[in-house]
Amino acid sequence: MRKTLRRIVIRPPHPGALYNFGNALGFAVGLALALGAASSSDEHLTLWERALTHLVGSPSALALTIATIIFFWGGMVYGKAWSAGALTDPRLNRWGDMLSGIGAIVLGAGLTMLGDPWLAASAGAMHALGKFGSALGSEATAHLPAISERSEALFKDLVLVSRVPAILASATALWQELASPQGVQGLLLALSFMTCSIIWAAADWMLLSPRGWIRTTAASFLTPKA
Repeated sequence: MRKTLRRIVIRPPHPGALYNFGNALGFAVGLALALGAASSSDEHLTLWERALTHLVGSPSALALTIATIIFFWGGMVYGKAWSAGALTDPRLNRWGDMLSGIGAIVLGAGLTMLGDPWLAASAGAMHALGKFGSALGSEATAHLPAISERSEALFKDLVLVSRVPAILASATALWQELASPQGVQGLLLALSFMTCSIIWAAADWMLLSPRGWIRTTAASFLTPKA
C-alpha cells in the first residue's frame, strides 16, 4: 500500500489527468456560481431547476454541456493511453485527439451562439483542426514517416497555440474585474477560466512533438551556450 501511494505521489500527472482536472474545475466553478446566483428571473427556482437551466436551459448551454462531456471522455481515453506515466498506447492517444477535436467543434458552436466568435474560432475551430490533424498525422506517420512527421508536429503546436486567445481573454477580464470590481461572480469566472486554460495548455505541452517548432525553439533558448 505504501509503495502504491509513493508511486502515485512521485509519478507526474499525465495529459489526461491534467485535461480532466481543468474540466472538473471549470465545470464545478460554473455550476456553483449558477446555483449561487440570485436574480429576479430565477429567484423562485429550486437548486435543481437552476442546475438544469445552467446545463441545458438554452441551445448554447446544451452545446457547452455536451462539449464538456466529450472532453471528459477524451481525458479518460488519454489517461488510458498514458497509464504507465508515459505514452504506452498511440492508438488510444489518437482516439483522445479525435474526441477532443469533436468536443472543440461542439464548444465552438456553443461559443458562437453566445456571441463570442473570437473564442469560437480559437478554442473551437483552431483547436479542432490541431487535434484532428494530430490524430490523422499520427496515423499517417506510422506508414509514411518521411512525409507526415513534420505536419503532425505542426498540428500539435497548433493545439497549444489555440489556447493563447483564451488565456489572454481571461487575463484581460480578470484585470478589468480587479480594476473595477463588479462582483465576486465575474472575478471567479475570469480566474477559473484562466486557470483552466493554463492547465489545459500544460497538457497540450506534454503532447507536443519533439520535432515541433515550439519544442525546438524552447530547447534552443534553454540549452546553455558555450
